[in-house]
Formats: sequence, C-alpha cells, structure tokens
Amino acid sequence: MVAQSTITDKYQTTIPVAVRRALNLKPRQRVSYELRPDGSAVLRSQPGLEDLFGSLKTKRPFVSIAAEKAAARAAMARAAAPEGHA
Repeated sequence: MVAQSTITDKYQTTIPVAVRRALNLKPRQRVSYELRPDGSAVLRSQPGLEDLFGSLKTKRPFVSIAAEKAAARAAMARAAAPEGHA
C-alpha cells in the first residue's frame, strides 16, 4: 500500500485514512518515527494509557478511582473536623 500526504508550511500533515486504520490510530495519540540510514522512515503508533491498562502485574489489588476519591474525601473530612469530633 502506498499512501501520500502533503506537509504544510508549519510542517504539519494529515495521516491518510488507510494508514490511520491500519495502525488503529486515535485522535491525540502519539506516534514515533524511526529514521533509517537509507533515508526512509518508519511510522509506529505509541500505545495510550488505556491500551497499557492491565499490562503490569502487581501483588497489590487494584483500587478503583471511585474508592480513591472516597478515601480522599474521608481523609479531608477527618482533617477538617475539630479534634475529638471525628
């Protein structure tokens, strides 16, 4: 497959639809370029945080964002309460 795009005066370009689909690119996703000695370049997609979720194994159980927020609210309430009234 050969796909082309034009570089603007600001050195920006639009990645062609066929390439976006082949690499499964999403808006605001980062890409990397590997420059080769022959003058060519390889474009690779970089995984987003949501793509990396679950890729690391831990001995500690996962705590949900809701649980973290609840714990933070409880800690703030304890800190704000007058001493002995918590």
